[in-house]
Formats: sequence, C-alpha cells, structure tokens
Amino acid sequence: MLIGMGGIFVSFILVGVLALWGVKYTKKNIHTDRKKKFKAAKNLLLAGVVIAVGYIIFAKKFSHNIDFVISWILLASGCFFASGLAFFIGYYNEKDL
Repeated sequence: MLIGMGGIFVSFILVGVLALWGVKYTKKNIHTDRKKKFKAAKNLLLAGVVIAVGYIIFAKKFSHNIDFVISWILLASGCFFASGLAFFIGYYNEKDL
C-alpha cells in the first residue's frame, strides 16, 4: 500500500515538474517562431496521448493494482494539463503582441 501511494505522489511531482518545464520553455522562447515556441506544449501533448493510449490498451492487465492505475491516469491527465498550460501561455502572449 505504501508503494502505491508513493507512485501516486511521484506522479503528482512529475506532473508539476512537467508543467513548470513547459511554461518556462514557452516563456523563454516567447519571441521566437511558433514552431519553436510551442515545441514543449506539443511534446507534452504527444506524451499525454501516448500514455493515455497505453492506458487504454494495457489497463485491463493491471486492474489488480489500483494504485498503479490511478498514478497512470494522473500522469496522462497531468501531461494534458501541462500541455494546455504551455499552449495558453504562448497563445496569450502572442495575442498581446
């Protein structure tokens, strides 16, 4: 049980780090072209899609370990959240310019 809670805690920390990285990268490249500015957001979105598809395909095999499944869902939704945050920062600053 403690290992499962640790996995959930690690997922929360990883999502926070990914969100900070996405925002920092987007702000750092705010005045560059769109392709470079939204690179972190695109990579986070791709990671979220890959993790979510992996969850859909393999979740039935891991259904006996609910803590692992919860941390998997948190990681996928966290990647989507971090991507959305990075996209929002880039779009909002682009709108002001």
